Amino acid sequence: MTRTWPEDWNARKQGAGCWFCSNQLGQPFYAGSVGDAYLERHPIARGHAIVIFRGRHVADFTSLTAAEVAAYWVDVHTVARMIEQVFSPCHMNYQLLGNSVPHLHVHLVPRYVDDPAPGRPLPWEPKSLVESEFDTQVRLLTDVARTIQAPTIVPAPTILDSL
Repeated sequence: MTRTWPEDWNARKQGAGCWFCSNQLGQPFYAGSVGDAYLERHPIARGHAIVIFRGRHVADFTSLTAAEVAAYWVDVHTVARMIEQVFSPCHMNYQLLGNSVPHLHVHLVPRYVDDPAPGRPLPWEPKSLVESEFDTQVRLLTDVARTIQAPTIVPAPTILDSL
């Protein structure tokens, strides 16, 4: 059998060099109880965001406790509702992949009535978002977070952080 996954894959799954653990994405527009949401700078659709599990490196969904699973999906659900309020998509895709960055995160990909792949996943063809448009979209999402009284600053550790 020929190995096709990177040689350092097991180390990356353990957290070696993890982009998300080193918080290279800046300030989230939403900080939930266990997940932080960031707008993609190179989205595949308008409003494409990711919700990253926070607190420790977790590569696989199955590594979460039942309490963490519940809290994480509440955070994903809240972010999806925020995206719906700002961007008014006709549908939302939820992609839990981890093929490039093995740290638990979900891509929320809004779908629109005029997108190029109705009824199918969008092709993974990221487009750069100009800085002014990125800033505007983050501001709109942050405004919605304030309206629904969702946190936008990472909260202090909770009991879930020690589970």
